Amino acid sequence: MALAIVASACSSSDAVESALLDQGQANPPPTVVAAAETAPPTTAEIPMTTTLPTTTTSLPTAAECAAAVPLETRVGQLMFPVMVQSDFGVSQDLASRGLLGGLVVLGSPTASIAADIDAFQKASLLGPAIIAVDEEGGRVQRLASLTSTLPSARRVANELTLAEAETLARDHALAIGELGFTMNLAPVVDLDNGGFIRDRSFGDDPNTVADFGFATADGILSGGLTPVVKHFPGHGRGTDSHTGLPTLPDLSTLRETDLLPFVEAVERGDLPIMIGHLVVPGLTNGQPATLSPEAVDGLLRTELGFDGLIMTDAFNMDAISATTSNAEAAVISLGAGVDLVMLGSVNEVEQTVAAVVEAVSTGSIEESSITESFLRVLDARALTICALPEDLLPALGCEAGQTSCG
Repeated sequence: MALAIVASACSSSDAVESALLDQGQANPPPTVVAAAETAPPTTAEIPMTTTLPTTTTSLPTAAECAAAVPLETRVGQLMFPVMVQSDFGVSQDLASRGLLGGLVVLGSPTASIAADIDAFQKASLLGPAIIAVDEEGGRVQRLASLTSTLPSARRVANELTLAEAETLARDHALAIGELGFTMNLAPVVDLDNGGFIRDRSFGDDPNTVADFGFATADGILSGGLTPVVKHFPGHGRGTDSHTGLPTLPDLSTLRETDLLPFVEAVERGDLPIMIGHLVVPGLTNGQPATLSPEAVDGLLRTELGFDGLIMTDAFNMDAISATTSNAEAAVISLGAGVDLVMLGSVNEVEQTVAAVVEAVSTGSIEESSITESFLRVLDARALTICALPEDLLPALGCEAGQTSCG
């Protein structure tokens, strides 16, 4: 059962008014009924004006449609766990109950991955979900045995032109898209400043990194997949967040160099951004940026003005898992303004959804924030929420014929 995609379903009342005007139905000009020519003259003829009654029906907004979906389902669509191919069975069950917005496939998938993804998508309650993979090239590539090997970002910048880099990314996106993937967790736009990232970066110059990063992103887009810019606010000076919690230089230093490619990504506005598990002195109060409202809602959303999709890095990394459970991290991260939480396992999904729903009920997270994130996730999947097919209503706890449910 998939969500019907009706592009015009969420029109504003202004759009409805305009449509009615085009049809001559909304607020027509007053009609003046003149006295008959044969009527006898009067000392003071007063023309009679009649205004025809009008009725305008406002269609629901996207937020109103989303608010009608049960909270548990809205929260479930913000779950984005990592998994291996053998987890598709449990993942399919979760998706059929509306508890997954997508998956990140790790490991070394086999040729049957295409059939597994197809079955998963057919089971997904609200329509096709995000199926993501790390295909950066070099030492970070999951699908080399099924497609082709990619050079590292460093080699791309050193050996290819921008046009060649874009073509390479496009061709690879087309190949992995044929397997059913919808998102590539690339490009890395961190600078290589001698830390953990190294050849995963296009270089140590912000302009070079931005140029090749966005050429790669454009190639992924033209290949039909969604690229993701990572790892905000810049992982290049940090240690490995898989094995500990990195601390970066202070924010003023990052503003001069590492943050610059992300500023350009915000100006583009069409690319999701991944937040790294990175402590920034003077910004995150000792917490990783993924859990920091100052980093997410403050710096990225408010100061830089980013209104697109924000996701976390994986919660199974030691930078998070050493001190915080997946459920706790999700509650804090969503409260900070993140849209998609990359849980460490599909086995963490149900208890995390329950924890987030409880946080909304106690006021720790604003329900309106959950709804905004829910809409961003659906937008990334090219889905709208304002028209549900009747066969979906019972699964959402609604009765046939209702215009809302919850």
